Amino acid sequence: MRGGRATGTFLAPTLSDPVPGDARLPSSVPNFLPFALCVLGLIAGGCRPDSASAPGQPAVATPGGVGLVFVPEGAPRPYFHDFGERLWGEQIETTYQLVNREGRAVIVHDLLPDCGCTRPRASVVQSDGSRVDGPLETRDMGLSVPDGATLEVRIGLDTTRVERANQHKLAQVRLRCDSDATPYLTFELHVLVKRSFRAVPAEAVLRDVPLSAGKSVRLDVTTENASDSSLVRGIESVEGPFHAELSETKAVSGETVWVIVVRADPGSNLGPHTGKVVLGTTRADGSGIGQNFEVPIRAVIVEDCVVEPRVIAIPREADGAAQATLHALIPGATVVVRKVRLDGGASAALRAEWEPIDADATGRAARWRITVRATAELPREAFSGKLVVELDDPSLPLVEAPYAAPPL
Repeated sequence: MRGGRATGTFLAPTLSDPVPGDARLPSSVPNFLPFALCVLGLIAGGCRPDSASAPGQPAVATPGGVGLVFVPEGAPRPYFHDFGERLWGEQIETTYQLVNREGRAVIVHDLLPDCGCTRPRASVVQSDGSRVDGPLETRDMGLSVPDGATLEVRIGLDTTRVERANQHKLAQVRLRCDSDATPYLTFELHVLVKRSFRAVPAEAVLRDVPLSAGKSVRLDVTTENASDSSLVRGIESVEGPFHAELSETKAVSGETVWVIVVRADPGSNLGPHTGKVVLGTTRADGSGIGQNFEVPIRAVIVEDCVVEPRVIAIPREADGAAQATLHALIPGATVVVRKVRLDGGASAALRAEWEPIDADATGRAARWRITVRATAELPREAFSGKLVVELDDPSLPLVEAPYAAPPL
């Protein structure tokens, strides 16, 4: 026996076989001894370690079945897909097919990507052709794959979310299921995302844009590689409630920098907004028309004055106090807080205090500190309400913020 594997045929002796030295087995030896020796031989031949599977490949078959098997069978590295070179901005996808040969239904627990650039989805195709799509959330899926059915794993890749352009990327998605033979499988995807330009920052983010004034942000666009002679031809389009301006300048190093100023329009609807700036470019040699370069935009439009934090947590500790700050967001604007009141749950047991931060000679300030204290015993159950700030500004007389406390 080598490596724990039986290499010959096991022959159990019998009572009639000659014994060296002409010795005879005593008659008291039970007749089941040959059978016991055979059983021991079978155990010795069967007790061998299974060979380890290569990463990502199905595990060695078990007596219950071979688990989830890649289709077509026998293909080298069936878990690997090569997207090759792709242009930044492309949305690409590939589909893997695996047949359930476990001998029973297999439950797929998770499809876990290792980066935010991939989006896995799973579906089950029955033998009659009917299809069951798995949930969008790929954690704790509980997707059942009947014996003999096909599991389709579609993995999309967003090239705009690949962290480093012009470098090789190997993305992985791990599948976890209750198969005895293949409890873990890893899908591998290779891509080289080609991009001529980069923006710093990578997207235009406009936080807390005051409704009546708007807000702007600057981004610098340069080529990814110094040897790339690509040029920005101009702004092709701007999507969303935004405007954009483009100018060209030179860095200290002599590198050309295209400056984009993105502005959220005053008077836009309150709430979150998204959009993008699309730049027209040339080819790598500076001639003709190249691939458009897109810069995403995210903005949140709010009132001209806001309270931070957006939800005020009321402490239950003795002598505890909740702190908040009222901000006038328009540059140079100042306000006067006339009154702060509390409406809603437990408001009778709460008191608000306020004071300006760096007030001017007239008592106006761009920021006001607000403190909420308990003046009586608070209810044990959870409660919530709203803090209302009265201002001297006729265009924005009231600013509100919710407050809450968990149950004891």
